[in-house]
Amino acid sequence: MLKIRSLDAYYGEFQVLYDVELDVSPGEVVVVVGANGAGKTSLINALSGTIDREGEVWFDQRNISTVPAHEIAATGLVQVPEGRRLFPFLSVMENLELGAYPAHARASADDTKRRVFDLMPRLRERVDQLAGSLSGGEQQLCAIGRALMSQPRVLMLDEPTLGLAPIMVSMVFELIDEIRASGTTILLVEQNVNRSLELADRGYVLEGGRVVLEGTGAELLANDRLKAAYLGG
Repeated sequence: MLKIRSLDAYYGEFQVLYDVELDVSPGEVVVVVGANGAGKTSLINALSGTIDREGEVWFDQRNISTVPAHEIAATGLVQVPEGRRLFPFLSVMENLELGAYPAHARASADDTKRRVFDLMPRLRERVDQLAGSLSGGEQQLCAIGRALMSQPRVLMLDEPTLGLAPIMVSMVFELIDEIRASGTTILLVEQNVNRSLELADRGYVLEGGRVVLEGTGAELLANDRLKAAYLGG
């Protein structure tokens, strides 16, 4: 469903990704892990078309390497950004409705909204509350719900558990598993290496903007190099 070949990415003249190759098949959870500054968020931004990139990005057999960001999102490759980036002075409901901007999503927005509330009942309880007044975990749920409103085919999650309390971390990982079970393919960028690889079908390790390891989630969890670098030995 998603195929990346020889991907380089830049912020201005500063290169942040080097010759990245990555595949995501339908129905998978694919995880990208690595230390701060490894290029994980840059990878998501490059796939979303929000930073300069070179190389090939194929989505559902279509080359989207030169497609602008707003058109990429409309194809079904949808990002939940790090930091959530909600509209804080709009209500939860208004933030969700803004996610349904593609024409195909608007046509079935009510059905999608019911699905979002079934997945995240807490959002139903807070539909009229300003998004900026939610807790950090509730804001993350709202950001994921907003993305689901656009009916993504591949959902790209950038550090969804960053800064959350442990109980909310568990809730977010359970939610990701439920979203995958409902048929949405997921590309997950995450610093919680252990939890994310336990969930993953496959994973990639980024260091210095390059892929240095790849394998199934179980293979990477058993890898001595990864254990020494990220799991305390």
